Parts: sequence; structure tokens; C-alpha cells
Amino acid sequence: MPSAPNVSLRKFPVFHNLPKRRVQEIMGDAFFRRYHKGQILFMEGDPRDRIYFLLNGFIKLVSMNDDGSSQFLLYLKPYSMFPYVGLFRDKYYRFSAEAATDVELLYVLADAFERQIRNDPPVLINLIRIMGDKMHEHEIRIQKLTQVHATDRVRQLISFLLQDIGEKVDDSTVRIPCPLTTTELAKMAGTSRETVSHVLQEYKASGKLKIKSKIITIFDPSYFTM
Repeated sequence: MPSAPNVSLRKFPVFHNLPKRRVQEIMGDAFFRRYHKGQILFMEGDPRDRIYFLLNGFIKLVSMNDDGSSQFLLYLKPYSMFPYVGLFRDKYYRFSAEAATDVELLYVLADAFERQIRNDPPVLINLIRIMGDKMHEHEIRIQKLTQVHATDRVRQLISFLLQDIGEKVDDSTVRIPCPLTTTELAKMAGTSRETVSHVLQEYKASGKLKIKSKIITIFDPSYFTM
């Protein structure tokens, strides 16, 4: 097994404000793993037997539509725990998880994790708050993406990506560090690849952003605040 890097587990929101000793107890049965870009951690419908804690890299969560096509849900950045939804209840994963880049993570067997936190009010309160926030955020995003014109969906999507995984470069520049293809952006925005390509070309021509090696750098973040 690869050796785990020295990390502060209290950087995970679920462990905020917990004593270091308690975090170590909860994560006492954790395993460290590395996955290469494109590797699948689990598929929708697989037994929900692991809870993951992302240390480095980016994870892509994907769900399947009724017609069998894939639908991107969101990208996760370091110090994200997943899945939140379904603790103590779900027997199967509700979505698939794929390494969008090379990643390093910890995982705990779901039964062991749930047993550890079942009678731990601080952890449960954090989890309930985070789950509520995530569900509300997801509902709002679906509404926003479905209620605007196709070209505006691209602008809205960039806004979401800036919020989720954007990294500040300087006072006026933010980078989306996870490489994204036009096809992936189109799926997330619910529009055509041609529309996304056209809109991005307009943004590049007007100096609002640049794309190099599939990395988007935003020079006018305020424009994408919607």
C-alpha cells in the first residue's frame, strides 16, 4: 500500500473543531490510495461500502439519465468527503465517481465510519448541515441551468466552477485548475458542444478568459457572477 502523506484531517469540514485525538479515532481504520486520471472509484448502483476523503486532485461525480446518457453533477476539490447523501441508509451509490486528475485519497469502510459517528453529535451536526447545504445548492443550480438560454448556461456553469474549484491567481485572476474539455462543459451545461465552443471563443476574444492545456483562466471573474 502507498504511504499516506502527512495531512491535517481537520481541514475536512466534517471534522472542523473536533479534537485531533477524536479525528484520529474516527479515521483509525482509514486506507490510503492513489488513482490515475480516468480511473473509476465506484459506479452508480455499486454497493455503498466506502466513504472517501479526497486529499489531492479532483474527482468528477456523474449520474446516469433515464436514456442511459451521463450527466455531470459536480467536481470535488481536495478536502472533500463523498458521498454525503445516503449515510446510515443507502445500500448502493447514487452516482459514479471518476478521477478527473491523478488523485490521492483516504477511504474508510462505510460500516466502520457510520459506527464511529453514530453517537457523536458534533460530527452528525456538521454532516447534517453540509448535506442540507449541498442538496439546496444542487437544486438551485439545476433551476438556474434549465431556466436560462443555452449561451447563458455556459456563463452560469463557469460561475459554478469558480465557486467550486476556482483558485485565486492574483487580485483579478482566478484559475479553474481541473482540465476540462469542451464536451465535458457541454454535458454539464446541458447544451451542445458547438454552443460551448462558440461562447468560449467569444470570451477569449473579449479577454475574459484563456484556455491552455484544457485549464481555464478567468481574467474577469465579476462578469461570471450571476
